[in-house]
Amino acid sequence: MTAVTAGEARPARDRSRRPLPAARILRIEVRHSAFVWAIPLLAVLFIYDPFRTASGYPALWTLRASVVLNKFWPDCVPFATGFSAWAGSREGRRNIGDLLGTTARPAWPRQLCSFLGMLAWVLAVFGAGVAVLYVRTALAATWGGPPVWPVVVGVVALTAVCAVAFTLGALFPGRFTAPIVAVGITVLALIAFRQAVNRGGASVASLSPDGLVPPTDAGIFYPVAPDVSIVQLMFYAGAALGAVGLLGLSPRTGGTGWRGALDLASRGGARLRAVATAVFAAGIALAVTGSGLAATARASPVTGGIEIPALHEAASDKPIPYTPVCAHVSGGVQICLHPAYKSYLSQAVNSLNPVMAEVAGLPGAPARAVEVPGQALPPAVLQGSGNGVVTGSPPVYEFSMNNAVTLVPDATQLRDSFQQDIVHAVIVGGGGASVPDVGTQAQQAVMDGLLKAIGSQPYPVCGPGDNPNAQRCRRQQVPVMAAAARFAALPAATRHAWLAANLAALKAGRVTLAQVP
Repeated sequence: MTAVTAGEARPARDRSRRPLPAARILRIEVRHSAFVWAIPLLAVLFIYDPFRTASGYPALWTLRASVVLNKFWPDCVPFATGFSAWAGSREGRRNIGDLLGTTARPAWPRQLCSFLGMLAWVLAVFGAGVAVLYVRTALAATWGGPPVWPVVVGVVALTAVCAVAFTLGALFPGRFTAPIVAVGITVLALIAFRQAVNRGGASVASLSPDGLVPPTDAGIFYPVAPDVSIVQLMFYAGAALGAVGLLGLSPRTGGTGWRGALDLASRGGARLRAVATAVFAAGIALAVTGSGLAATARASPVTGGIEIPALHEAASDKPIPYTPVCAHVSGGVQICLHPAYKSYLSQAVNSLNPVMAEVAGLPGAPARAVEVPGQALPPAVLQGSGNGVVTGSPPVYEFSMNNAVTLVPDATQLRDSFQQDIVHAVIVGGGGASVPDVGTQAQQAVMDGLLKAIGSQPYPVCGPGDNPNAQRCRRQQVPVMAAAARFAALPAATRHAWLAANLAALKAGRVTLAQVP
């Protein structure tokens, strides 16, 4: 073996194994991103806001997934925009533009690497939070699967606000740029949220990721139409592309200005300028198209959700097939729930058992109890005066768990709500009426007597508050309450026999308060 002489050429390094320059820059940006300092604070905020909110909701996929956009996305916006603007203003803030101008690489790809390095951390934190929410829901849910649309919209919307913040930071570098941009974009997000909740301005309401909390039965009986999500994707993808394209066109960030961007034959960077122009134009077109489609949003008469006529498909209005979970209560009455509410079946059975024992065999007493979509019930029920109605022949108690699940933590309220619906339907009738009939004083006394006998609260007749009408109503209820107490004190067999003999006359209003035993 001979030693290598000083002048002998050494073997060249294999350049094929070296990472691409852009990949190396991106790796450096990811490793040195300032966003890592915000992760602990954002984690605490996640636990005390989105996580606790989702844990308080029933274990229904669509309802809990709404937290992704209603809670988690707004929590991420101030951090994501502030640190993105800080990263975008780095070169101008440090006055190293002239130094970087001598590099071989164009400014736009270098800035995109800085932006992507920041965005990688933002999306990683967002994805981790979504994974925690979805895993917790999967452990408790009894039907359905994780919705994808909220996650996709959240990712694209975060990308858009980060791109806008980064571009603003690059165009207007300074120490105060980051907080101003963060506050400004957060305020815009809050305004959009308020418009979405108030439904003031269809375009803004449909484009806001964080809007109304959906009904509990959303996505259970009917699929959630992706119309609004598609429009949001178009708008935010357009905003992201527009911001990125503007970053490549601005002379403040290494571009040549608008005239130079349109001059594809100019020296140096013509290809990048053409790409930046195309990206900017595509972004503006997407954002304008999405905003225009959002202005056509309307409420769906079938599912109760929001639909965009140009994007809506008839398949979104077809019911989702399912096999109900059922049990039997007193009198052989079968009660059936959607499998998504399987965990509430025992509470529903315990609520219906006592009242079914009182009214079994009476005319108008329901032979079955079936859960239906909330929008299938009369407006009075949807507005909170009950959970269901008795309708059809043979009579069927159709109810919705949309209101009932809010009462589940308090078993007494859930029981009272179901029992009041059944007793009112048997004694007064009028199932399906837009405004429920409170009945005559004799009917009220019998209703309240039955409810008192099974340990439930009286049927609500007087409105809340201490206004003159409510006070006068309560004074009129004094003799009704006395008659109800007498009727409740009777043996169960006596009450049932009297109802069997007098229910028709009572329902027709021919029984007076004094005739109630």
